[in-house]
Amino acid sequence: MALLSRVAESLFWLGRFVERAENTARLLDVTYHGRLEPGTIDVAGAKNTWEALITTLGFNRLYAELHADVTEQGVIDFLTVDRRNPSSIVSALTSARENARGCRDQLSSETWVAINRLHHATAGRNLHLILADGLYDFCDTIRQGAQTFHGTAENTSLHDEGWYWLRTGVLIERADMVTRIVDSKYHLLMTSLEEVGGPLDRYQWGAVLRSVSGYEAFRRTHAGGIDAPAVVGFLLLDRKSPRSLRACVDALRDVLDQATEGAEPRLRNPAMREVTALQNRLQFATEEAIIGGGLHESLATTQAALATISHALSEAFFWASSSAA
Repeated sequence: MALLSRVAESLFWLGRFVERAENTARLLDVTYHGRLEPGTIDVAGAKNTWEALITTLGFNRLYAELHADVTEQGVIDFLTVDRRNPSSIVSALTSARENARGCRDQLSSETWVAINRLHHATAGRNLHLILADGLYDFCDTIRQGAQTFHGTAENTSLHDEGWYWLRTGVLIERADMVTRIVDSKYHLLMTSLEEVGGPLDRYQWGAVLRSVSGYEAFRRTHAGGIDAPAVVGFLLLDRKSPRSLRACVDALRDVLDQATEGAEPRLRNPAMREVTALQNRLQFATEEAIIGGGLHESLATTQAALATISHALSEAFFWASSSAA
């Protein structure tokens, strides 16, 4: 490979950390403002909502080590500015900037400015300042900054091997997050049976769509309204939706093919086999079959496959190549 393994790794994790910060901001904003909507959740359910968010992101064990109880302010602090959480928004953007330093010569000047502006937007922030200024404004700054970074990188960077490693990181992170978002509603925030299909159920599925900026697109393509099978199909299987699981995996297959072009088969094949297997499974899946066979189990299997892909890439192109260099 022409690109040094440490540079490829930096680009990969730059993409993942920026995407992680953006997705965390999206989920946090929707959760925070969703619990303010009249009639959507009672006081007793508020704690469960914040617990579900922590579990969705896979941080319940770390949070429990740092906090005696789950509270709204505790979760917001943990996900925004707590540097003890390596995936808080501040921590993710700090890691993104450090990785950008490691691949500076691969980034256009405009892309370098974009990641620095995004990083500086969180500088000096604490929970008091975020809540005083408004959590929405903070989350919107992160969303807009991440979108600026992605757009700038796409339109000013050479689309070569380095670009494909950056996109590989973005797509793995995005695919993983959409499975967690769907799982949070269906498995953790599941309404009681008598409320399925009711106003609360529809509102919660609408919130899921808003968290991935898919609400308007869904309404344009689904005249029948919001229900579980339709939203699951849209977020997991609709290739026209850019943040759907299938769209991410299809794009991942293409960019990974480009990123690893010319590599030895022993390095390239393990990750490519996993991506192709996941792509084939999604190609023939239906929302009815996914739900009927156990949505949570299906999503957990997908998350495991994505983790396997990431690990295979690290072993083949980052760890192994670094030690050999």
